[in-house]
Amino acid sequence: MRTHKDVMKEWFHRVWTEEDISAIEEMFIPDGEARGLGGNVLIGPRDFKQFHSALCSLLRDIEITIDKSIEQGDWFSAVCSLRARSQQSGDPIEVTGSVFIRIVDGKLIEAYNHWDFLNMFGQLGLLPRSTFDSALAGQKIA
Repeated sequence: MRTHKDVMKEWFHRVWTEEDISAIEEMFIPDGEARGLGGNVLIGPRDFKQFHSALCSLLRDIEITIDKSIEQGDWFSAVCSLRARSQQSGDPIEVTGSVFIRIVDGKLIEAYNHWDFLNMFGQLGLLPRSTFDSALAGQKIA
């Protein structure tokens, strides 16, 4: 029997490592919700594909691993690591994140995401690497 962890491993591999956008249609219900991937709630595969395209334009060779996880009923929660390379420079990128996802019959119904995008954008050179420390010290980032 497939576990929720199996479903998420397949999702991460197909959607991110293989960049197989057909997996988004297959595994994410049409009116499903994904939160924590920007300012708005992403509704269904169409919105998620836009996010996917934007992230894949910045990163290549994406690999997401599940480091720790818990399953309870329809819910799956995990701490994950994302390793990739910058599309522009080829430099390695490493960030962590967590997901809390409701899965029914092997399909993603709703997802709550918390990824360290601040660190990722810093590693990509889109923000000063000291952004977190400066903000924590109360300094405005200009």
